[in-house]
Amino acid sequence: EILIGLVGSEMCIRDSTNIIIIIVAFVVAIGAIYILYSIILFQGGSGKKGDELQLSTKNILDQVEVLFDKKEYALVQLLATKYLDRVPSHIDVRIYLAKAYFEDRKYNQAIRQCLTVLKKRPDDLETRKVLGSCYIRKQATTKAIKEYEYLFEHSKNDKDITRTLAELYRETDQLYSSISIYEVLSDLLDIEDEVADVQSILAELNEQVKDYPAAFEAYKRRLGIYPNDVDTNRKLTELYIKIKNYPVAIETLLYMLTFVTDGKNLLWVYETLVSLYVESEDYEKAIEYSEKLLDIQGSDKFKVRNDIAAYNIKLNRLGEGIAILEDLAMMSQNGFDVTLELADAYIHQKEYQKALEKYTLLLDKATPREAKTVNLLLCELYIKWAVDMSEQNKFDESFEYLKNATQYNTLNPEIYYNVAKNNYKKKDFTACVEAINKALEYDKQNEYKSKYLLMLSEAHHQLGNFFEEKKALTDLLKYDDKNPEGLYRVGLMYTAQHDIKNAEDAFKRAILYNPELIQAKYNLALLYESNNRDKAKELYMEVLEQDPTFEEAKNALADLSTSDFF
Repeated sequence: EILIGLVGSEMCIRDSTNIIIIIVAFVVAIGAIYILYSIILFQGGSGKKGDELQLSTKNILDQVEVLFDKKEYALVQLLATKYLDRVPSHIDVRIYLAKAYFEDRKYNQAIRQCLTVLKKRPDDLETRKVLGSCYIRKQATTKAIKEYEYLFEHSKNDKDITRTLAELYRETDQLYSSISIYEVLSDLLDIEDEVADVQSILAELNEQVKDYPAAFEAYKRRLGIYPNDVDTNRKLTELYIKIKNYPVAIETLLYMLTFVTDGKNLLWVYETLVSLYVESEDYEKAIEYSEKLLDIQGSDKFKVRNDIAAYNIKLNRLGEGIAILEDLAMMSQNGFDVTLELADAYIHQKEYQKALEKYTLLLDKATPREAKTVNLLLCELYIKWAVDMSEQNKFDESFEYLKNATQYNTLNPEIYYNVAKNNYKKKDFTACVEAINKALEYDKQNEYKSKYLLMLSEAHHQLGNFFEEKKALTDLLKYDDKNPEGLYRVGLMYTAQHDIKNAEDAFKRAILYNPELIQAKYNLALLYESNNRDKAKELYMEVLEQDPTFEEAKNALADLSTSDFF
């Protein structure tokens, strides 16, 4: 047992000794290599340069290459720099030095070495690629583009060079150049994934330059590879919407419904479908897909139902729309906007009292800002109510509602315009003039100036104030020289003064700006009876085509035909 123990101890000692020997040998070897490099790099001081170097040119190049492949970039820099101090003309070693500097992120040193190489070898593509890459890292994009343009011209089948040049053009907003190079890249690629990615970029670039046909083509090429790609179909839809091709946009969205499953995109598809049907005024479809939208997670149920109510009102299904709005108003804690819509729906139905009740209800709990809005709407409600009464010749009620309107917005010019209309219908032309002048005074933005001046001219005409009539029409045509009604009235005024030439010109312009203005055609035909009977007949026939019951035109045409016969 003692013997076995001694043998075991001896073996352990021997193993430990072997390990130490191996470590020492490794350290010595490393030291030897370092000493070898030191000798190569620093030896000699009195002999010739050729005698100072112990390695041949080929050996130096081999050593540099091996070190570079092993990613020993610091050693490459040390060895190559010392060697080039003695043999600066060795281009291949300098290329490795440039590459080592680049890999070590010493871009300025790499650039200097590249430029030195290119003085001797201007066509060295590898060096130009290193130089271009350095410029990219330093964000010297213009210089990088210059190098990569050279590389592209001399190696058009290099995918990496082509891609980099396309990206550089894109970064600098040289969009047309970028498109051109990406198209070359697409033709070079074999992998479908890469082709599809390039087509996405091409589509976006062509959209930016507004070459929509090319953008569509790029999207479709990508969809040829990935037909159910949600993002591409979405961008394609958005492009169709941009150019207002709503039918094809809708068709694309309906196709997306066959494969889109995630909630976010499904919500977008349904919301976009509804908005497109609304844009196309297809409110039936808008309702259909709004009801489906209610079942989609994340949809704003309150807003969607509110929209459904609005679409029903657009379709004149006022009862259905109002019923939905009533429910929403009860569900909502505030319900201000919904109640406004509800009141508006009642106004459409001419249920003015119900609309008034809704507005009054809002005023009881409105903020100051909301109260201002409601007051303006109450003014408009009473104006509409007054107009409805006037159309039924209930002038007393109409005047009363217009008076009520002033309680909510005394500066609304439409109040006084409708007072003027009522007075005109009642043939109280003096009161009409007074009211219309007030409307003109309150119309600060000239929103209704043409309409008001036209009524003023008509009222003055009825009063026989021809000077005031002419002034009102002159002011009207100064403000709106294409106003057909104003031109027609001026034509009548010139006719009364026997100014046939100006009357004819005024009637012609009135018809030009409103071909449906039948009275202007009739009065122009009357003028033509004296000097152009054929034209007069033609105009009378046009008038009768528009209105077969126009008796004056019918009689005038018959008189012309009879006189021709005799």
